[in-house]
Amino acid sequence: MKLNRTLVPLVFLALCLSSVHVFSQLSRPVRTGLETQLSALPEVTEVMRLESAHFEEKYKVCVRQRVNHQNITYGFFEQRVFVMHKGYDRPTVLVTEGYGADYAAHPRYREELSGLLDANLIVVEHRYFGESIPSPRRWEWLNGPAAMEDLHLIRERLGTIYTGKWIATGISKGGQTAIMYRTFYPDDVDITVCYVAPLCLSARDKRHAQFIANKVGTPDLRKKVFDFQKEVLNRRDSLMPLFVSFCDSAGLAFTRPVSEIFDYCVLEYSFAFWQWGTDPQSIPDLKADDRQIFTHFVQIATPDYFVRDTPTMPFFIQAAKELGYYTYDTSRFKFKVSRTRFVPEKEKKGLFGKKKKKQAEAAAEAAATAVDAATAEDLAATAEVAVEEVAKGEWVTKKYPAMELRSSNQYLKELFLPDFYKPPFRRSLSKLQRNFLKQTEARMVFIYGEWDPWTAAAVPNPEKPNILYYVQPRGSHRARISTLPEPMRESLVEQLQHWLNN
Repeated sequence: MKLNRTLVPLVFLALCLSSVHVFSQLSRPVRTGLETQLSALPEVTEVMRLESAHFEEKYKVCVRQRVNHQNITYGFFEQRVFVMHKGYDRPTVLVTEGYGADYAAHPRYREELSGLLDANLIVVEHRYFGESIPSPRRWEWLNGPAAMEDLHLIRERLGTIYTGKWIATGISKGGQTAIMYRTFYPDDVDITVCYVAPLCLSARDKRHAQFIANKVGTPDLRKKVFDFQKEVLNRRDSLMPLFVSFCDSAGLAFTRPVSEIFDYCVLEYSFAFWQWGTDPQSIPDLKADDRQIFTHFVQIATPDYFVRDTPTMPFFIQAAKELGYYTYDTSRFKFKVSRTRFVPEKEKKGLFGKKKKKQAEAAAEAAATAVDAATAEDLAATAEVAVEEVAKGEWVTKKYPAMELRSSNQYLKELFLPDFYKPPFRRSLSKLQRNFLKQTEARMVFIYGEWDPWTAAAVPNPEKPNILYYVQPRGSHRARISTLPEPMRESLVEQLQHWLNN
């Protein structure tokens, strides 16, 4: 019997599809027990397996959180969490990230404590950062209590999987978050380790500027940094074209004139220099050419820091309303320098006084009336006369303020905050944390760098047996357990191990 010609292709197609289905089933990774557990947790919407060079298993987990934990009508957002597995019998390190957590997706990522303690690692991206952004962004729900409840709910859910001891840790703003988390939920973790975590008093905290002027480094090094700042201001006229060109080529847009941004970069230079532990030998000789001076200047105090519309804008909103921030001391730059500038011809009322203004208005009106009747030659002649009139003046050398910025008191709101959202600073959160640290018996560790300007706002050492306090000599904002002198490092690790075992 002959097979139907149309039947043969259909049979072949069916066999192919069956083979593809079987192959896909064989090639698909088998779901592990941990992956099954994570997928079954309340409000978990996604579990994605990731590669890791250090952990047995690693996953990106998306958790559905309320924007306003007290009112469901404000909706939800997906919070990104990274889970890195060492063992169910191991302690768990919880990174209370203060920003986005893209770095945690890298296969080679491993946080310091997780390596020292051979621990599981959980990284929680902060709300309103990275991939954990509500839509729309209602800034009133970007606040400490809401973020702490995010952490608490995640800790509760993952605590059903990891039942050993927990350690909360964070760096800088993440360290602030770790302090806040322990304040709101003191029983969620057994130990808190805070790296270079400030506790500011206001949105215009003056302690950082005083620290830079009087305490950081050595007197000679402080003078070297300050002299460089003054040299940049002295060369304002020759450096400004380079600065404008740099900003234009990078496509940087600011909320204030670029001349003010130049001054802000001068103010920021000393903070950034000491914050990141810059080598003082990298400062150019003050007789170096403009290009060398400018290159070093923007390497340390890059103007893109002052761009408002960036992924870090939510941080500045938090700083303005509850975390606090540093202010600049402009009084040190209230000196004058000789500059040669073109000054238009003066009238009785000064530059473009009333008389000249009236003359200009009359000339404009006459020119407008004559346009219809004027020939091209007439217009050209009129324009030539107008240019000649405007160009009247002279080059004058006189003393001008080295820094043209009059005040930096409102720079946080003027430069970084949205036009429609300028919240007042609330001291209640800072006060709550300070009171907690004075009274708590919680086991906590604080690590700071001696020369880091943020150390000016460090948590005061309570000198209590439950709180370990370390300051890395000559250290910067990069201070870690690994950068501490060996006796400090060994003492700290030994105490952590003791706490975990008792």
